[in-house]
Amino acid sequence: MQQEEIDKLLQKKHAGNCSPEEIAFLESWYAQWNKDLPLGLTAEELHEDLLAIRKMTSTLPSAAKSQKLKQGLLVAATLFLILSTGLYFYLQSQIKKGSTAYLALHDINPGGNKATVTLANGQKVDLNSLKGGVMIGKSGLAYNDGTDISQIDSAAKGTAQQLTLATPVGGQYHITLSDGTRVWLNATSSLKFPSSFARLKERKVELTGEAYFEVTHNAKQPFRVYTSRQIAEDLGTSFNINSYADEPTIKTTLVEGSMQVQSLKEPQGKQPIILKPSQQASVSITGIINVRQVDTDEALGWKNGEFIFDGEDFKSAMRKIARWYNVEVVYEPGAKASSTLILEGLVSRKSKLSEVLKWIESISSVHFKIEGRRITVTE
Repeated sequence: MQQEEIDKLLQKKHAGNCSPEEIAFLESWYAQWNKDLPLGLTAEELHEDLLAIRKMTSTLPSAAKSQKLKQGLLVAATLFLILSTGLYFYLQSQIKKGSTAYLALHDINPGGNKATVTLANGQKVDLNSLKGGVMIGKSGLAYNDGTDISQIDSAAKGTAQQLTLATPVGGQYHITLSDGTRVWLNATSSLKFPSSFARLKERKVELTGEAYFEVTHNAKQPFRVYTSRQIAEDLGTSFNINSYADEPTIKTTLVEGSMQVQSLKEPQGKQPIILKPSQQASVSITGIINVRQVDTDEALGWKNGEFIFDGEDFKSAMRKIARWYNVEVVYEPGAKASSTLILEGLVSRKSKLSEVLKWIESISSVHFKIEGRRITVTE
């Protein structure tokens, strides 16, 4: 850099027109001459010192001036590299440390009571989210508090209507069927049932998704739940069935009483399995049934307002979270830990999404980013 260019920089500095890069260069150049003095000088002080340095350098041979300027440029470049590198790693660490703060800023509320009832004629009725559930009575459908659902007519005399109760993503609902059987429906689920079981050989209902049943037993009129791969029959029972299409198996967990599970596919299509309390039957895509002893609290956690993970695969847990919070979960290619992560613990389903994800971050190496209703899993 020539002497006249230095003069121009000094004049710009004095006028307050220097760019940050030019100021950094002048201060680093100045520091080479006055290493023991702080750089926190006022504009006037710095200008006076720099002018003094300029006069000193004007008496130096060209080679010496060139060497000094090169040293100044090197120092400025080094300082810039150190600061920018440090800033990058600081920001990266803050992104991870502050990920839950980011999540809170873009938070999503938990699901709640949301459902529709579809009548035999195709009419769809949105149910009140402030009500706890519905029941089938002699006069038709009503809320649990006795409030009639006026859009629904009573079943034609002697003829049962087929109704369907369905919950959306982030919804749940409760229904009491005409025989007194109580059913709790989890998110993204549906239950097809008749308005009356009178004069029917069996009490047949069809389930997609997940539901918990407390069945009013009647040996003369068995209660059967049909899913895509199995038939579950009550023998005096409280049980939970998880039959989501995106799960690898259909899981039937017996809480009380007795029940049998029959696969609709070979090789066990004609061999019902009898379950005892605290046993869980898993039916694979091929129809094979496996039975194991389980903690029923985990299977019923959703009904009781909790996510309970007892050695649960991370991606399975995230599918549950996605259904309840109405979000999409995607995985970054580098998020390898998510493939082997096992979750242990409990968190309330009443929590906001950020609180659930914060809890997972606290016990694992994964991190999350929310963009609208998409959750990206990172490391």
